Amino acid sequence: MSTKMVLGKDERIISENKFTSNLILFWLKARYTLTNKRVTGHTPNTLLGIIPLGKSQVAQPLKTIASVASSTKFRFLTFLFGLILIVVGLCMWGNTDTFFAGFILAILGLVNLLNCITATFVITNNAGQSTGYKLSILEKSKVQSFVNEINTVIADL
Repeated sequence: MSTKMVLGKDERIISENKFTSNLILFWLKARYTLTNKRVTGHTPNTLLGIIPLGKSQVAQPLKTIASVASSTKFRFLTFLFGLILIVVGLCMWGNTDTFFAGFILAILGLVNLLNCITATFVITNNAGQSTGYKLSILEKSKVQSFVNEINTVIADL
């Protein structure tokens, strides 16, 4: 991992995982670490699927986690937005003055279409509050494996 995680007293790393969070920006990686005491890590956030803007972080003690689940989500609004951008962009291709703007809109639409299906893992705390972390659909099996590891460690507490 590029950043060194600071461990507490008697804390040891059980699993470190790197996930692709975006199909287009494949070099932006989500990083999550499971230790014997907590789950920590981050997922990069993007604007319109192509502009990196910050990250969603988690640092949750295992004793406060009630459950962890993974799922696949189809985000209809992202799909619809991408479809509209593609249609508008393609309509603009007919005129040489608006070709470039239409091309940009079509690319933005394509990015949204490619990222409308995501693999997600959700951490629910003991108070019932859930927080989800979205990752690339191509990482579904890795996400499920990571969730299984977390649940196994929680069960052994």
